[in-house]
Amino acid sequence: MKVSVHHTLRDFADDQKDVAKRADRDMKACVREGARAGNEIAKDYAREKNPPGSHSYKYPGTFAAGAVRGFHGFGGAAYSAEYGPLARGQGILAPILENGDRSENAPQMNLARSADRIGPSFAQEARRLPDKWFWT
Repeated sequence: MKVSVHHTLRDFADDQKDVAKRADRDMKACVREGARAGNEIAKDYAREKNPPGSHSYKYPGTFAAGAVRGFHGFGGAAYSAEYGPLARGQGILAPILENGDRSENAPQMNLARSADRIGPSFAQEARRLPDKWFWT
């Protein structure tokens, strides 16, 4: 069996255009999913630390993942998203609950612990993206 593949420069140029479109879409989706996953992990940690009946039992309900923001500059695109408690309702307790205070509140570190868990898997997903663009 013999396999022969023929491409022209025109095919290569078309492939590059497709990769640019897919890369932008896939990077944005990767950041969005990373923020959602991190938010769910942080919310779970907050539920453990603030069970029903505690003074801050509504705190986990204030967690949300923000929209993905993009910056398109000279060197390409960069995307970011934030997650954590919104500054409404019990979300205003975030600085006290997350970092502790001088009285009796120990730091919960929900956001930091979630970032420790989501970071490696997010980095792995981001590293896989170029393979999807060029080899599928």
